[in-house]
Amino acid sequence: MAGDRGYVERINVNRQFQPSHYREIVGIALPVGLEAIFQSSFSLIDQVVVGTLGASAVAAVGLSNSVSLILTLLYAAIGTGSGAFIAQAYGRRDMDEVSKIATIGQTAAAALGICSAIPLILFPNSILRWMGAQEELVKTASVYLQLFVAAAPLTVMSSVTTAAFRSMSDSRTPMAITMGSVCLNTLLALLLVLGIGGFPKLGVAGAGLATLISQGVRAVVLVAVLYRMKKGMRWHWPVWSIIIQIGRPLFNITYPIAISEMLWGTSTFVYVIIFTRVSTAALASSQIVTTVENLFVVAASGLAPAAVATVGQALGADAKGNARQQARRVLSAGIFAGLLFAVALSGVSFLLPVLYPRLDKQVLNLAFWGVIIMAAVQPAKVLNNVLGIGILPSGGDTKFVLFSHVVSSYAVGLPIAVATALLVKWSALSVFGSRALEELLKSALLFARYRKRAWQRELRT
Repeated sequence: MAGDRGYVERINVNRQFQPSHYREIVGIALPVGLEAIFQSSFSLIDQVVVGTLGASAVAAVGLSNSVSLILTLLYAAIGTGSGAFIAQAYGRRDMDEVSKIATIGQTAAAALGICSAIPLILFPNSILRWMGAQEELVKTASVYLQLFVAAAPLTVMSSVTTAAFRSMSDSRTPMAITMGSVCLNTLLALLLVLGIGGFPKLGVAGAGLATLISQGVRAVVLVAVLYRMKKGMRWHWPVWSIIIQIGRPLFNITYPIAISEMLWGTSTFVYVIIFTRVSTAALASSQIVTTVENLFVVAASGLAPAAVATVGQALGADAKGNARQQARRVLSAGIFAGLLFAVALSGVSFLLPVLYPRLDKQVLNLAFWGVIIMAAVQPAKVLNNVLGIGILPSGGDTKFVLFSHVVSSYAVGLPIAVATALLVKWSALSVFGSRALEELLKSALLFARYRKRAWQRELRT
């Protein structure tokens, strides 16, 4: 990269690089957590607005969201991988390399998103029937699914652009843009679903169109701000030489994360099947536990990007001592957050009868102990997020992250859940226990890897 033209600023980082403090970690993590809440509200807003149209409309939105979630999880790995490379290049103050990585990441995300969306747009009815939807639901959901999935390339491209901002220690700009797009989505959904103010009354399709427009605006604004307002950033057309230079190392870092995300989604689905086979009460209790626990998962989602930014920049600056210091700080913040979440989640367990007054005692009892079990492993779960999506990927150590997930989930957690709940016929608490054991084993594996310092390496294209 030394011979490239463009804005390249290099400094003696071992002398000038200043280690960040907890304030910087919080400054990155807090806006990311808030943005995650707003981003998740896209589908929530659609469900609330179309709720005025009846149960069929709500089911149509929920089913379509589950399809789109798979695409989002799979291609979010591009954001993590490109974010690690960008953080290290930014640590070297090589803005030309940062620009090229961002360009290739955005192009790859958009291209893959389009390829995945085309079959869903062309054959929505067949896919919905394959998922088990009744004909009435297929008729209601098909157009919404087409419009909602058409926004997927824009969503995954935005995730890469957002990762670029975060890796340069700027998480407030994408948060503000996402907040604006959520407000736009809310306004458009009301106008187009209900036909307010002279707008056509499109029903469920109006919610899909609102999401498509707002996600399009979000993607365009993010890209425009990145390349026009960030000093040294400029768009590089993805010519073959740049694709070869950036694409190959980016793929090597990204594909283990993509596979890991896909396996995580699959294991989550298998746990749902196991709960379903145990009893309806077990399934209901598991949904309650998941809903409550996800509130804390979103709250902790900013720590991993903070680790990628602070640790990655230090590694790129060839300041490994600072990288270790940053990693320890993020881990300490993660442990503190995990302990705080454990206490808070335990407290919420006593409020379940108030939150769900119409559920019978069997469901509430299972949910209570399920929440208590998952509360006990919150520190491990937060550490898994920090280590598996933050610290280890910041140095390109993504294959071990995949290995840890395969071992903890598919070699231990799921087999024990099947054996105890379906073969031995123990209660649903054994499934919650299996999930908890999976989190503990994964944290042990990831922390052991962290201690070996195999992640402390420089990423170059």
